[in-house]
Amino acid sequence: MTILFLIQGIFAEWMVAQPRLSERSIHYRPGDWTSYPTMRFATCVAADFRTIYFGTTNGIGRYDFYGNSWNTPYTRSDGLESDRIRLLGYDFNSAYLWAVTEAGLSFLVPGTGQWQNLAFSQTGMGNVTSIGFGKEYAWIESSGNLSKGNRFGGPFFSSRKNEADQDEVRWTGSLVQKTGPLPNFFMDNGYLFLPAGIIQDNRLRQFKIADMLQDRFDKLWISVWGLGAAVADMKTFQVRLLPFGLYTPEVEAMARDRNGIWIGGVRSRNVEEGGITFWEAGTDRWTYFESRYLTPLRSDDVTSIAVDGNRIWFGTEDGLACFNPENQTWKILDVFSNLWNNRVNNLSLGDSVLWVATESGINRVQLPSLIVDRIQDPRLSQRVIFDIAADGKDAWAGTDRGIYFYENGKSRWDAVGGWPGTISHTVTAVAVHPEEVWFGTSDGVEVYYKKENRWEGFPAFHYPTGGRIHAIAVDDSSAWLGTEDGVLKYKKSEKRWRRFSTEDGLLHNSVRRILLDGDCVWFGTAGGLTRFYWNAPYRMD
Repeated sequence: MTILFLIQGIFAEWMVAQPRLSERSIHYRPGDWTSYPTMRFATCVAADFRTIYFGTTNGIGRYDFYGNSWNTPYTRSDGLESDRIRLLGYDFNSAYLWAVTEAGLSFLVPGTGQWQNLAFSQTGMGNVTSIGFGKEYAWIESSGNLSKGNRFGGPFFSSRKNEADQDEVRWTGSLVQKTGPLPNFFMDNGYLFLPAGIIQDNRLRQFKIADMLQDRFDKLWISVWGLGAAVADMKTFQVRLLPFGLYTPEVEAMARDRNGIWIGGVRSRNVEEGGITFWEAGTDRWTYFESRYLTPLRSDDVTSIAVDGNRIWFGTEDGLACFNPENQTWKILDVFSNLWNNRVNNLSLGDSVLWVATESGINRVQLPSLIVDRIQDPRLSQRVIFDIAADGKDAWAGTDRGIYFYENGKSRWDAVGGWPGTISHTVTAVAVHPEEVWFGTSDGVEVYYKKENRWEGFPAFHYPTGGRIHAIAVDDSSAWLGTEDGVLKYKKSEKRWRRFSTEDGLLHNSVRRILLDGDCVWFGTAGGLTRFYWNAPYRMD
């Protein structure tokens, strides 16, 4: 009987320690959800035959050293249990990529492209400081104790150092033998490489090297805390940075121009540095703009972005900024330029005009003269304008006291009653489609059908979420709503609501901006940028 209980206990322990797929890995294929967070804080590095993997506090960056370009990163959107990567290791015998995160062990199955996860509570491990691979086993060092396991995902059992020596383990982490001082590398653009393992920029900020890996082509791949990835040529002693990902994790604004995507956000209290990100899609280059080092730009806390030909407009918490990428010049419009308030909540481009929603009223910037008009209308006196959407020469505004409509022929703003099923309410999001206008309110969702002159309403209890509606984007078949509790999709033909959350692939449930892109849709969240392949032919949402 004792032996039977012992066998049952061992079997139960083995079953508990089995790796598991995340829900999104079960319901979606690799690549359906792809996210781009802030990846400047790199912690470790590993490599396979053609890819360099950089572990960061927000996922794993993948650099193709043959193509000299970045691939899409691995994040929670791909099935990782946690994005905070402590260690990486690649097993050349099994082709498995292993990651030690703050939540446990994760490994990528090469045949399926899916991540599987082992929580620390399942393995009995705590502080994992090294991971390695021998001729037969995968190895873990945790709090000074060694464990060996099946290289295809465990389970792991306690072991000893002499067994690891016999298995000829190649380690990453604390058990790697430390090298001496680094050479005197050279860098461009005002950066200084210090042999003590620090990179200093021309503003005297210092960034510590977290990990390094030398490949067979005399390249030294470097993870830098605060700068992300770098590579050194051991023949020429030149180091160059490989920027990738967003500068600011909170995405409040997105806009596409002919060269790429502009991305901005507002810093939270726990983020010291902010910046505007430009992602040049054709070359996969990432460029950052920091207000503290750009004299004309007073704030890089961006609430909205609009693209007008060669000009990029940024609504910020300290004025309206206009950037010309061709000559790299900035122009700032503020209360001294006739803005109602320097706090800009939203922007919308109409016919030869830029509508500006501020904290204290609406402005209109004449294009291309850049003359700023204040809308002197008693109906909007001291209204907080949350959102504004141009409708040709007309415009719609969402305020703290309902919906307002500007009819160009009348040259005035009028209050609109909206759907009769609601009372006076706060309208936080507006979106215009050729035949429809959508409103996100404190009471629910409303739609105005122009041709029919008809309103339709969806009280909050009609759809599966709560909290503020931040953004709306509408196409012919669907409406997408960004909320504090994920994304809502309304399929018009079926009159059906569907909710997407972090369980599906979002980086964060607070969705502040939406950008439609054909078969894909981009979500700007409080944790980064997520792209969803919503129109996959093999899936029914």
